[in-house]
Amino acid sequence: MNMVNLITLCSFVVVLLIGVMVLTVQDMRNHQPHARIHARMQQSFSQQVVRVKDGARRDADLFKISRHDNVLSRWFGPKMVRLKTVASTQGLKVVVGVALAGEIVALLMTHFMPLPAFAGPLLIFGLPVFGAMQAYRFLVERFRKRFLDGFPDVIDLIVRAVRAGVPVTQVISTAASECPEPLRTEFKLMGDSLQVGLDLEEVLAVAVKRIEIADFSFFSVCLLLQRETGGQLGETLENLAGIVRTRREIRLKTKALTGEARITTKILAAIPIVIMLSMYATNRDYLMVLFDTEAGRKLLTFGVISIVSGLFVIKKMSKLDTSR
Repeated sequence: MNMVNLITLCSFVVVLLIGVMVLTVQDMRNHQPHARIHARMQQSFSQQVVRVKDGARRDADLFKISRHDNVLSRWFGPKMVRLKTVASTQGLKVVVGVALAGEIVALLMTHFMPLPAFAGPLLIFGLPVFGAMQAYRFLVERFRKRFLDGFPDVIDLIVRAVRAGVPVTQVISTAASECPEPLRTEFKLMGDSLQVGLDLEEVLAVAVKRIEIADFSFFSVCLLLQRETGGQLGETLENLAGIVRTRREIRLKTKALTGEARITTKILAAIPIVIMLSMYATNRDYLMVLFDTEAGRKLLTFGVISIVSGLFVIKKMSKLDTSR
């Protein structure tokens, strides 16, 4: 076997192994609890239709297709809609600002730190993207927390109104004035949609896709099941409010149990900075060796990379996903 055939065979084996690894990782992700819940939510609220006066049924997605749609727009479009939902018009500004700050930090790092040749382009292109992703995730988590903090009270309001004989569609319209943000905006959108004649099923389907919170999906399922099968809606929603409160208590308890690890992470991140500032104030020449010499800059670079990696590992170990 000559060298060309050997290289071809090795390349084929490497590509095959990479494909198997990608399929295995994708299968593992699809079998995680949050992936299964998301899949069930999509199946429950997919293929919603709009009923017109003549009795015909038309798919609402037919009116949302763009001739200029491509892979980038299909991925970027839902992210922009989600960003507008969780942070209104300020979300895009925050994400862009964080990306610009990350670009500035990357340029400073490549200019002052003795990094390898491959690390410069990686930082310049990767750090802004990483910063934008973290800002987007922060805005989503903040929206989720604020929504779940006031959601049980809104359910209690709907329960009292339903027991008093008020229709659910009317309660959704009036609940917007009694609840804080971001619940006010979301329920106002649903109320306005119902007032212009849209069906409750379609309104809830759009809201579930827009909000993407499991507790709100439970609420929508309760409304739709009661509409189809009947029953005591007030009692069902009251039980749901108790479940939502229990889930919130579990999240708070988890946060308290992981508080020691999170405080330790912050202390470990602050110790090097405090020590360097103290040394700069007491013995500046001793500290400037790290910045003025090639060996010192390398040690400083390796130290920063090690600390950031350690903090990242500690954060991942101490974080429990309780959003489901």
